[in-house]
Amino acid sequence: MRRRYWLSSLLARYPQIRPGHLALFALVFLAPLLATLSPASAFQSGNWYGNANYEDDGSFRDCTMTATYQSGITLGFIISRDYDWGMVLVNDGWNLKVGSAQDISLEIDDRPKISAIAKVIDSKGIVIPLENSDEVLDAMRHGHLLTVHTGSGDLEFELHGSSTAIQALATCVKQQLAMEKNGGPGGGAFADLQAEPDEAEADDTKLFHGSEAIVFASNLLADAGITDYTMLDPDKNPLSGFDVVWTYSNGLIGALTGYKNMQDVDLDEAADIMISDDAKSCTGNFSSGKKMAGPVGSVNIRRLYTACRGDADPIEIHYTLFKTPAGHIIQIAHIRLDDKQVPPDELANADDAFLAPPVVGDM
Repeated sequence: MRRRYWLSSLLARYPQIRPGHLALFALVFLAPLLATLSPASAFQSGNWYGNANYEDDGSFRDCTMTATYQSGITLGFIISRDYDWGMVLVNDGWNLKVGSAQDISLEIDDRPKISAIAKVIDSKGIVIPLENSDEVLDAMRHGHLLTVHTGSGDLEFELHGSSTAIQALATCVKQQLAMEKNGGPGGGAFADLQAEPDEAEADDTKLFHGSEAIVFASNLLADAGITDYTMLDPDKNPLSGFDVVWTYSNGLIGALTGYKNMQDVDLDEAADIMISDDAKSCTGNFSSGKKMAGPVGSVNIRRLYTACRGDADPIEIHYTLFKTPAGHIIQIAHIRLDDKQVPPDELANADDAFLAPPVVGDM
């Protein structure tokens, strides 16, 4: 299996590494994860792997998430039950002096540098406490390139997928605290990232609730080998009919929604209804069609497109419907607005990566 690292126990505090009002971080041990993560506490967001961690008495301690880079360095984020948070860097090739500390700076894109202190807590790894502030959180979530400036050189990390990963991490902490029935502290800058407890839904066909759709879509994109995308903030979702929306670097818009209890739904009839609905909402010249599609394993697939031109808001949408053996229907849409210069073949084939058997098999 793929080798990952998990971040363990907050065992002691180090006042000497507290820069100003920076949240105080404690000792963190890192060790190879040699067994599958517990399904009860493990989660994934794109190429980030996360877990909730507990004290020996079973009480919740922190949530951690890591991603491994081609350089061999594993970058991790950790949020404690008190909403202290920080980064961890691990490399099997390092032989560091445990207990030493170094003033460093973090640079994200062209934003102002963030002063920090790196503490060596293992010969293979360091922990970097981070300030629980909107400025630092926004930089980590929405930046593209993180450069860690140290006395011995610079380390660079692309922050692809960090936005949804940190959101999933904050949600993990909130959910664990909720299970303890104590509500936990306010959360500082993380407060807006925490998913509210799900309320009973009148529509029992909704497959995803809260942040589940973001995690599901991130996993599919990662399985499909797609990296040139930006997940939109759920609070700013411009497409209310979809659970999650993302954009590609070429200007295309991607969207996904899911339905359960669809065992009796015929995919061809569903495709006809979608075409009819889009036709009704078009006041310009409407066109549509169905595309070649066959089953992938035990998952049935339908592909179609609709286009509305000569309208105030011209749009073309290519839909892909997946019906799983469990009776779920996953709908993926790729959308081109006419002000986006995207070649027609890029739009028509945008779902190709999602049709690969390994991707379909995860639905």
